[in-house]
Amino acid sequence: WAGIYSLFGLSNIEFLKNSMDYFATDTKLNIFTHTWSLAVEEQFYLLFPFLIWFTGFGITKQGKKNLFSIVSLLSIFSLVSFIWLNNFYQPAAYFLMPSRFWEMSVGCLTFLFCNKKSNLTRMYKIISPQFIFILILFILFLPINFSTLSTISIVFLTSLLLITIKKEHLLFKIFTNKKITYLGLM
Repeated sequence: WAGIYSLFGLSNIEFLKNSMDYFATDTKLNIFTHTWSLAVEEQFYLLFPFLIWFTGFGITKQGKKNLFSIVSLLSIFSLVSFIWLNNFYQPAAYFLMPSRFWEMSVGCLTFLFCNKKSNLTRMYKIISPQFIFILILFILFLPINFSTLSTISIVFLTSLLLITIKKEHLLFKIFTNKKITYLGLM
């Protein structure tokens, strides 16, 4: 059934319904296991254009501010639901789009933040992207019982890395290397 659900961007619902543990041994036999994250993304990308339209982004002067406010509010709600569900019903925190919304919407907030000229953006120039990257690598090796904190930290540190990295930084040159981008596109 997972294959049929994946055609409609709903395989995450199928896996939740079966309370499938993504890291269990039997999931290695299901060729559609990876589609849960694609389903979450598809659901996000179906919802997000309506948020953009509803806020008037790109149309009205208040559009950018409205989008930032609404996405921030929804992100906070989503993050709280992720933390709560992770403690009480982990499969829902893992497989459902509302509890994963905050992870993807941080990208939108980062974009809006980077396009805003303020004293705060100038302050980020003193933060080293290499230090942030080392923190990310360190967090990746934390034990599984830190998974909630690790997930939250990785998302926000990645956003901070995107804000602080500039073309002249070594990390930028590594990440934009043709061979690295080729691997990333695969």
